[in-house]
Amino acid sequence: MSLDELPEIGAASFNQKAVVAWLEQQSEEQQSSLAKHVFEKLLVSASQPKQSSGSACSKLCGFVEICSKSASPVLNRFAFAHATSMKMFNYFIEWNEQDAHRSMRLVLDYIVTSIRWNPDADISKSIKDAILDDTISVITLQASKPSTKSSMIAIEHFIQKKVLYLSEVLHVYQRLRNDSCSPKAAWDSFISRVFARMELQNVWTAAGKLLVTILTQPWHQDDKYSKHHPNTWHSFILSGLKTNLELLEPIKVYIFIPLFRIDPISTLVYLNELTSLQRLTTNDSQGWDLNAMIWVALLEAGKKTGVVGESAQASKHNMGVSGHVPTHILDTLLCHASHDARASGLSILVASPSTTKPYALETLRLLQKHLPSFYEDVDPKIRYDVLGHSRNMIRRLHNSVDTLRKEADRVSRKLKTKALASKDTDLVLASEEKGQDEGRPTTKENLVESPTEILHTHEKFIEWYASFLKGELVPTASYQRHITSLRAMSYFLKSNLIQGDATPTNCWPVNVLIDNTWFRSVLDLILDPYDDVRETAASLIMLLQSRGSMSGPPTQINGLSSNPFKELQLFCRKANNLALKTARADHCDGAARSQELLFRWSSSFEEAMEVLNRIFSNLDGKLCAAEKDLAAAVLQAPVHGDFASVGYIWRSLTNIQLDQRYLITLDGFQDRAILYCRRVWEAVQHILCDDSPEGHLPEELQQIEGLDTKDLLSYSFRAIHESSNLMRSIAQNARYDRKQGFLAPTRQNFEDIGNLTFDELSNLRHRGAFSTVSQTFTACCQLVQCIPTHQNDIDLLQRWYEGALLCIHTQGSTTRRSAGIPAIIVGILASKAGKPSFRDVIIKLQEIGRQPAFVSETDGSNLPQVHALNCLKDIFKTSFLSSRAEPYLTDCLQLAALSLQSEVWAIRNCGLLLLRSLIDNLFGTNESKSAMESGWDGRTVRIAYHRFEALPSLLVNLLELGKKSSGITIGTQTAEAVFPALDIIRRAGPPEGHIEKLYDIVSWYLGSRIWHVREIAARTLCSLLLTPTWLRSIKLLVSSPDQNSNKLHGALLTIRFLLERLLQVMPEQLSEENIYAIYELLSDLATSSSYLQVCTEVQAVYMDILNFMAKTTKTQPKWFLQDDGIIKAQQGVGEKPLALLNIRAGERSVHQAFQETDEEAIDMLDQELKTALATDVNVACGILEAISSSSLPQTRVARSRLATTYAHVCLATKAPEPRTAALEGLASLIDVVLSSASEDIALSIVPSEKTMLTLWSDLHQKPTNSSLSDAIIRISGPLVAVTLARARGKVDEHLSQRLSSWGAMMSDAGIADRTFDTRIAAIEAISSLSTIVRFPAKSSDASISKIHPAHLPWLLALYDALTDDDVDVREAAAGAASSILGLALVPVEAGSRLLCWLAERFGHEPDFLTHLGGRMVGHNFGSTCFITASTTGGSLPNANGLEWISAEIQLAEAMRFDDSLFVVEEHNQYIDEVREAKRWADVFLSADLSAARPAQDNVTKALAEWTLAGLRTLARIAQSESAADGDGPLGWTSKPQVFAICARVLICASTLAKLKNTCSQAGDEGGEGENINGTRVYKDVSEELGRFWNLGHDDRTGVHGLLLGMCGIKG
Repeated sequence: MSLDELPEIGAASFNQKAVVAWLEQQSEEQQSSLAKHVFEKLLVSASQPKQSSGSACSKLCGFVEICSKSASPVLNRFAFAHATSMKMFNYFIEWNEQDAHRSMRLVLDYIVTSIRWNPDADISKSIKDAILDDTISVITLQASKPSTKSSMIAIEHFIQKKVLYLSEVLHVYQRLRNDSCSPKAAWDSFISRVFARMELQNVWTAAGKLLVTILTQPWHQDDKYSKHHPNTWHSFILSGLKTNLELLEPIKVYIFIPLFRIDPISTLVYLNELTSLQRLTTNDSQGWDLNAMIWVALLEAGKKTGVVGESAQASKHNMGVSGHVPTHILDTLLCHASHDARASGLSILVASPSTTKPYALETLRLLQKHLPSFYEDVDPKIRYDVLGHSRNMIRRLHNSVDTLRKEADRVSRKLKTKALASKDTDLVLASEEKGQDEGRPTTKENLVESPTEILHTHEKFIEWYASFLKGELVPTASYQRHITSLRAMSYFLKSNLIQGDATPTNCWPVNVLIDNTWFRSVLDLILDPYDDVRETAASLIMLLQSRGSMSGPPTQINGLSSNPFKELQLFCRKANNLALKTARADHCDGAARSQELLFRWSSSFEEAMEVLNRIFSNLDGKLCAAEKDLAAAVLQAPVHGDFASVGYIWRSLTNIQLDQRYLITLDGFQDRAILYCRRVWEAVQHILCDDSPEGHLPEELQQIEGLDTKDLLSYSFRAIHESSNLMRSIAQNARYDRKQGFLAPTRQNFEDIGNLTFDELSNLRHRGAFSTVSQTFTACCQLVQCIPTHQNDIDLLQRWYEGALLCIHTQGSTTRRSAGIPAIIVGILASKAGKPSFRDVIIKLQEIGRQPAFVSETDGSNLPQVHALNCLKDIFKTSFLSSRAEPYLTDCLQLAALSLQSEVWAIRNCGLLLLRSLIDNLFGTNESKSAMESGWDGRTVRIAYHRFEALPSLLVNLLELGKKSSGITIGTQTAEAVFPALDIIRRAGPPEGHIEKLYDIVSWYLGSRIWHVREIAARTLCSLLLTPTWLRSIKLLVSSPDQNSNKLHGALLTIRFLLERLLQVMPEQLSEENIYAIYELLSDLATSSSYLQVCTEVQAVYMDILNFMAKTTKTQPKWFLQDDGIIKAQQGVGEKPLALLNIRAGERSVHQAFQETDEEAIDMLDQELKTALATDVNVACGILEAISSSSLPQTRVARSRLATTYAHVCLATKAPEPRTAALEGLASLIDVVLSSASEDIALSIVPSEKTMLTLWSDLHQKPTNSSLSDAIIRISGPLVAVTLARARGKVDEHLSQRLSSWGAMMSDAGIADRTFDTRIAAIEAISSLSTIVRFPAKSSDASISKIHPAHLPWLLALYDALTDDDVDVREAAAGAASSILGLALVPVEAGSRLLCWLAERFGHEPDFLTHLGGRMVGHNFGSTCFITASTTGGSLPNANGLEWISAEIQLAEAMRFDDSLFVVEEHNQYIDEVREAKRWADVFLSADLSAARPAQDNVTKALAEWTLAGLRTLARIAQSESAADGDGPLGWTSKPQVFAICARVLICASTLAKLKNTCSQAGDEGGEGENINGTRVYKDVSEELGRFWNLGHDDRTGVHGLLLGMCGIKG
């Protein structure tokens, strides 16, 4: 067999064993060359993507391995040769990085064999050394090859196989760095480099395995005990986490969990080490530091692996190596302010490798306490994690209950057997005790718990959980609570539905959750404003159907008197009426979902068709109305809800087998649906196809009363949106076979849908509409192949493609994104059809895009180039097309650059959009904005240039294009053409082989006359200078022989950007020696450059460099500061100074002043500010911003002078901007001084009381703007804090009035309709005071008397901020509350604890009781009542005089129907009025009423009267509503505002009823007077509450079950 007779290397028939056998038969002279030939062919075949290479890698490895075992010495030498191993290794490094597959591991296994069993020791050593050099240089950032992951995998594999040892790795690393430091320091450095590589997500797994291997493997071959001790692990991990806090999660997953599995004993030793370092379990509010983060992550990993046990009561200072997680630790974590701490705490609490092990009792207690706060978290990531934990918790609870029941039955049977066998009663009792002991878990906490008791506890918890989930459905709850509880319910129901075919509503524990209250609450949420809430609520109702669609409704729901199907019919009728009145998207969508439920709950196909027929009849009538009078239809007959109903029903019929006679019936409805879609398109086409649809109102409709463009556009868009969704639902059924009984469209149906969507896309101008239609058209294109074709049928894709080309050439360029034309092209390409092919379409579009266009030849109304460029842009933006478009990326990049040079603006603009899409395709879209702006980090290049071979040359050519302009100037259009090339190099790094060429070209652009070009060129050059030789390069740039002002400006910009980037990615390069060299360079430039003397732009950058170095480096030579010539050189001669230069000079004076230690420097700064205020306010603002961004001076005198300077600025000018900056700076300064210095020192620094009063008066006498008003609110807190500190915490009458007034101002600034800036300024001001006030920690009688009531107003304002709508305000308020409560808490927990804290310390205060009563009835006084009380000598205002709005008036306002299309949202969507009412009611019950009897009587009487009137109003409304449909789903209590008022009335009534017995006892002990009257009031309230409770349970009234549950009456 000759070489030609061998089968093709890449063919499947190739057999490596046969080839080696054939080679062995050849002469020794030929064996070597033939083996190399086969090897190279196999290597080329394997060097392809895995989809193409197939099993080539396995064949390659098999061939070399067989050669290594061959009897032929020649083949043996070839297999063990250095070149063979290195080629194999390089193949692995390159292809495993970008296209890894399992057979790649065979390459590493071969190299292990080659090193370990190589007959030549020298070759073995050379292979090992070469691999070590390559991998270590890549891992430790010494090489720029994009092969980090492969290098890590390789070296980890070799260490695990004992081919390499850690000592060898360390030796090579030290040699590469020319470093002879200690092993500990070397390992610190090496591991820090590995952590630096973990910035890339695709490296996490490989880096984690390598680090685990380093920590657990021996250093030397002969000493298996020479490992890194666990006590040394922390320094490695801590230093790695310090560089990037986002690495905590990958450290936990890829390092800690493997460590627990590989070496649990050592990892527990490390856990004990961390336990001693963390401060989280102490009272330190700053305990959530890096040590605590690592400790909690390690606990979580240990819990997930089962090494760390369940929570248990344990000593705070004694945690055993294999013990449990102490309960107090989890309690602290679960309410901590840090989101990461809380998420980790929940994970630790519920995680377990076992899904059947019962929970510890403490775990269940903690879940009951803290789970509610997790369900309302605003962070979607935390809610997602919580839902995952909830799903696992439900599964584990279910399995645990089953296990415990079996165990309890086993113990019971055992006891009965022993009892029957024994006649001795004592023996029976003994047997019982023994049997119970056998059934008890062995954990310490359950030693006294039997299986029956544990089972009972778990069942009680499940009942609580079901009740909790149901309670989260109150209409006043936030979106977060609704969606989280609904999804948790889905898990809850599904976990029990799998038990069998029994009706789910009748089995425990589902029947605990599902009752009439649950059913009504979920139905209400089907019309919720949020789409995912509506969808989840509807899916829960569907889960009640145990046998699928059209199988009838559930027979019975607990507590529901009527049939569930009738209740659903009533709900559908109400929903349709509501949708018809408002036409709101949420109402119409909810009504549509209710129709789907009605269809699914039908008991037969005929009943379901009745539902469908009603929908089509209504839709036909509405379409007739729209065709006759569009304006009337817009106002009275919205159609989008009906289209949505049909769409939902059609999707429910997907993948359901039906009888042929049923399919014939549905075919008729399907034809009608497509016809209706066309009719609605013809009715609204002229609205949505106008060139400016957003503001278009046809002339004939302008005189219609109540109709505006918003109503018309909403009707039209939603009609097309829902009709398009319906057509997509019909078209997507084409993948099913009609012959097998599935509903599918006919070819004519499909063709009609495709043609209609094409027509819509080619004409629409409304972006929202064509984005929806494009999805339908794409689905049609992808499903064309599923439609049966006949010989004479036309090719739909080809016809649509030809139509798209016609649109490109004929349609006017009315939008810069070409409307729906790109969507047509994308849809056609998504079909992956052979005709038109992807290549043909791309080439055709490029051909059109390259056609020249001139302004003189076109008016811009018809530019096919614009459409072609936009089509290309969308192709590269579409995820499922971008990978197929990669081969054409370079050509399109050249086309984009060419378009940027066009003289037609529309083409230039579209070229820019295409360019942005191409760059996103190169770099991805996951990169943060900061990373995009920063550029390349000098490590691994961001682009695999070898995949785009023409890209480097294209970049060079584009940059050369700009140099061809005459002289050194380049036009704006040419500049735009070079921007893409510069931006790609700046972000990706330079391609190998072109670095020097690119450096020369980019350096040339530093001399451009256009500032922006110089800036981009400087930033790009910065990426090319991230090398150890950067200093020499910038010296050459500055001293360039062809220097001019532009080029010097560009060179200085390069220095500025380079210093900033070096500080981020190569801080070791900013050594003291290099910093001195930079200063010398700048000093020489100041004396030698004439351009620096005259060009203010150059001077401004020069100053900017000095400012940056002064701010970021501590090294600054004194001779430089004292050289007046350098400073004077910046003043410029013969040219008017720029404002930018003045700002930079002012910043320079700030840095110089802060570096001096004497008072004169601050005085000079004060003088600079005065001069700036008199000449240029912007310069003054720049100086003040520089002060704020700089570190504060350390001396007391300097800080005092700085505070005085801030005050002088405010007094010296009327301009709001500098006063705003000065106030913000003064507030920060006072906060720092008060918190960091002793009280006496702090008071000596801050302004005097006279200065503060003068400043405060002056602020209110000069002009203000919104920013200054917020700054005044912000500074008020520190000023009050200083006053209080000077008074040593003692509050006299004057200070009391001031505190009350300030509290009123904070309360006013924090109300919901204020702007975010105002509210956050208020809470920051409160935080300034809360940090210095020292309230007693315990609420003893002695300490209570020390807290002055004047503090109450601002404390209540702080509490209100904890329920603010914005999460940032809430978190800032929680930070302020932590100073008072002594714990860093999440806002919801901080609010609860702060209110309890207030009740303990102010419960005896009349003012607090008055405020308390108002809060219970929903009336927030603000702080005005406290001002009134203080100004009237402390007399208590009468509660009735405070004008509480009666429940009747509130209900009348809340029940007013609003039919507007767009609802104005409440300012605060977070606060839950029901929860607030319950909180304040609990405070009312716990308050010390005996200490404030007159106030208590007054408030209680007013509260009782308000409640009694409210109860009678509720009863009257309930009776009047019962004459109609009663309450029920979508009833009168479903509206959140109404529900909140009803809840307040019932909660107040329940609270007063609980006080009835107490007051009765007080009346018996005391006199007859007010106590008897009070008791009578309580009795009236209690009786009225009972009557309403009975009325609410009547079937005709059907009041909301959640409201009846608030009555506190057990049925």
